[in-house]
Amino acid sequence: MSRLQQVGIQQMEDLKCVYTRDWPKYCKEYYCLDNFVDLHRKDPHLGDVKIYALPNLELGLFVIVDRYQISVGFLESERSESRLRESLLQLEFFGGEQFASMPKRYFKAAIDTIHAKNLKLDINSVTFSLVLSNEEALQFQVEPPVGFSLKSLRVEDAQVVDDHWEWSEPGTLSFIQRQIICNTSVGLYKDDDNELVAWCIRAQDGLLAVLQVKNTYQRRGFGVLIVKEFSKREALQGHDVITEVVPENKASMSLFKKLGFKFNDQCHWLYTEAPIKD
Repeated sequence: MSRLQQVGIQQMEDLKCVYTRDWPKYCKEYYCLDNFVDLHRKDPHLGDVKIYALPNLELGLFVIVDRYQISVGFLESERSESRLRESLLQLEFFGGEQFASMPKRYFKAAIDTIHAKNLKLDINSVTFSLVLSNEEALQFQVEPPVGFSLKSLRVEDAQVVDDHWEWSEPGTLSFIQRQIICNTSVGLYKDDDNELVAWCIRAQDGLLAVLQVKNTYQRRGFGVLIVKEFSKREALQGHDVITEVVPENKASMSLFKKLGFKFNDQCHWLYTEAPIKD
């Protein structure tokens, strides 16, 4: 059995190249790696992030541990699932870990690992992964309404973003702050008092995420405006745009489909139960 080894930027770039095949099947893995390459370039000493791979990078297998969030990938083959399971079992788990935004091909290996480590599964949230090509995103025409301006988010906006996020929990604020500093984000601000009224960020796994319009500003097309602006900014960097929506969120699903996003995969968020503190 091959042992996982920590890898640096060059190996991560090599892994990214592996995931360009069968596009957009593996776009999720590609943009997850892309995000962490960017993060390491901007901060080479990311103390809470560890990136592992097998010595044979052509297998595409990686495990990213970003504090309590775990992202995984492999190229599908006869032994890929068992390799991932064997690799995950080499790591320490304490409870409270999350397998983040994980395409369904990794589900069994993750569940087997959770059981083998005697952890309890707290949440299994299913999402639909959607993708928009950069060619389509470049066609968007974006013009904010009179009295509003589109800008990148400021790090001091992170608290507002976290306060309004449905999935906010202890620790998410620092994730949001980091992504605002290091990655694409969009906010819609009122010109008269600079109030932030709508926003989204590029999350640590490469997703268009945390899309929100304040309640008092809904039904004015601001969600569409934010998605278009974010998508165009990503497309200008040569990126396709990926996002995830829970199936029950009909409004968001309708919004993204109307803008040309297409279904790519079913994903899972697996939350393990945190240990009880004395």
